[in-house]
Amino acid sequence: MDENLKIEERTTIEIDTVEGNLVVGEHSTIKAKEGNRIVVRGTVEFQGDCEVLSSLEARSLDGEEGDIHVVGDLIVEESIDLDDGKLTVDGELQAADVEVGRRLKVGKDLRCKHLSIGGRLEVDGDAQIDETDVGGSVSVHGTFKGRSLDVGGSVDVKGVVEIGELDVGGRAEVGGGDIGEIDVGGTFESSGKLRFQQIDVGGTVRLAAVEGSGSISVGGKLDVDGSMDFDEMDVGGIVKIKGPVKGKRVRVGGRLATDNDVVIEGELKVGGSAEILGSLRSGEVEVGGSLKAETCLGERVEVGGRVETKKGTKAKEFEIGKRGRVEGPIVAERVKIGNHAEAEDVYADRLKMGEDSSARNIYAKQAILESGCEVTGELLYVESLELGEGVRSRSEPKKVEKLPDPPL
Repeated sequence: MDENLKIEERTTIEIDTVEGNLVVGEHSTIKAKEGNRIVVRGTVEFQGDCEVLSSLEARSLDGEEGDIHVVGDLIVEESIDLDDGKLTVDGELQAADVEVGRRLKVGKDLRCKHLSIGGRLEVDGDAQIDETDVGGSVSVHGTFKGRSLDVGGSVDVKGVVEIGELDVGGRAEVGGGDIGEIDVGGTFESSGKLRFQQIDVGGTVRLAAVEGSGSISVGGKLDVDGSMDFDEMDVGGIVKIKGPVKGKRVRVGGRLATDNDVVIEGELKVGGSAEILGSLRSGEVEVGGSLKAETCLGERVEVGGRVETKKGTKAKEFEIGKRGRVEGPIVAERVKIGNHAEAEDVYADRLKMGEDSSARNIYAKQAILESGCEVTGELLYVESLELGEGVRSRSEPKKVEKLPDPPL
């Protein structure tokens, strides 16, 4: 056979091997003469819509525009370049570099080093791509492995992923795996266990479970079905976590809700409400609205509105805001109760109650009760007691040598 071969338009031809280059005219069909594979030692150039009714091997593949359909596998040693074309491969696709203008669809596995698609990528098998750049959307039914995945629109990977960097403009869904850095403009979802170093999502994050530590920043909502282990969390809206929570720092603009224990090494700051069905342990706790937990333990606890615990709150410093309410005992070195606020039992080294505030029982070394305060139970102190005008106490304040032991 000649070194180079050109096939005219609207022609069907059977070939096995081309030692040089192959040019295929528009609306032409090629198929293997024997077996199920065509081998081209050089470049295959498609000049429009063409069909290959077998597997194809070549050094490179070129074309300006048109729809190319390969019924079998497509194995290319170097590059595939279809500037404004569409490529469909029913079998497996292997190449060093792939650039397709409109759409690439692969029926089985896809493996290449560099991939650039202007429109859509569809892979029914597994995909292993070092660097991926897709303008529209990516859909992979199997697993995905690569250094970087950059997509303008959406990503949907049914299997697990191993990606160094994931950058998606709109929505991304994966089946779990390991991702270094996640940057998604809209929504990110993982249906399996996920390991990550950093998550930065503008809208919503939904995770089945998290393994290992990382930092997470979400503009809207974070929803985790399992446990959560992380370094830092910054969420603008709502956080819901079903499993145990462990981290170094948390900031939530709206609401935090968990079904288990929460352990935070540093600061836990919530603008709205925090509802924790288990115990809370944190270095610092600052909640603008209400806090509910089985037990709250921290170096410093400050709540603007309401605190509700079953076993109590223990801290070095505790403060409830103006018109706030505390249900459950308070145990702290320094306690500050805002004006018009209500508390139950207070155990403190130093206590200051604002005007018109109230408590059930007070056990303090030093206590200051400003005007209008009310104590409905006992008022015991060790060192000093200052009472403002109109302070009311059901029992006479009593100085003692030792206070009762706190409940926690």
